Amino acid sequence: MPEAMHTFAAPSLYDVSVEGDGRHILAQLKQGLVNCLNGVGSTPVDLSPHDAATVKFTRELLGTGEISILADRSGQSVMVDEAVFTGVWHVQIAQGGQLQQDYLETGDIPGIILATAKTQDLKAELPQTFPTGLMNAPALLHELSAKSGAFAAGREEIINLSLLPLSPEDNAFLVETLGLAGLSILSRGYGDCRISLTRFPHVWWVQYFNSGEQLILNTLEVTDMPQVALAAREDLEDTLERLRSISAELETVNET
Repeated sequence: MPEAMHTFAAPSLYDVSVEGDGRHILAQLKQGLVNCLNGVGSTPVDLSPHDAATVKFTRELLGTGEISILADRSGQSVMVDEAVFTGVWHVQIAQGGQLQQDYLETGDIPGIILATAKTQDLKAELPQTFPTGLMNAPALLHELSAKSGAFAAGREEIINLSLLPLSPEDNAFLVETLGLAGLSILSRGYGDCRISLTRFPHVWWVQYFNSGEQLILNTLEVTDMPQVALAAREDLEDTLERLRSISAELETVNET
């Protein structure tokens, strides 16, 4: 297995002290997954009222998965880590260096991340002048501006920049003009998928790197949220079954 591949070894339930409301939190997560699968929104599970032992148990049990998210939202810093159970998210919101909210959420992606992407004060502004040496960047920016302004659900598009004849000047100008809008997603595995919201509404950089940090696929997506960042329904179903198995084992541990 490549060294860059991160694996998770869940703590033995016999080695972890099951204290406080740890099992109650798991029950809430299971119900949240059921709600999501039935088309009902998930209710966040607030960690702040629980004692340190309960929070420690929950975090050790859930672990840290492959996806991390950072977002700036009206002066707040939003930090998200997916658990090793796909579709279970640990969300922390801080302001001025102080943690304000600490909760778990189930679903394809945390609601605050989708809301942040939709409510950022963005406007697709095309440059008035273009530098020399450009080939296809001006036409591409005009296309992105039009698609951004006309975007609606069901009109998602992917532009594969790896297949386009772009000069170094084109790439540099695209990066400068599109910019970043304070929302980034990292999906780790054998390599990295790095996702960033641009200053053009609904336009995202989605870039894939191999384990040697080489860019192997460079795309721009016009969408509410790139599909690669979302937990699929089958992932949620699998996570629900895994959490049910853990709950059953916890009951066995508690009886011994």
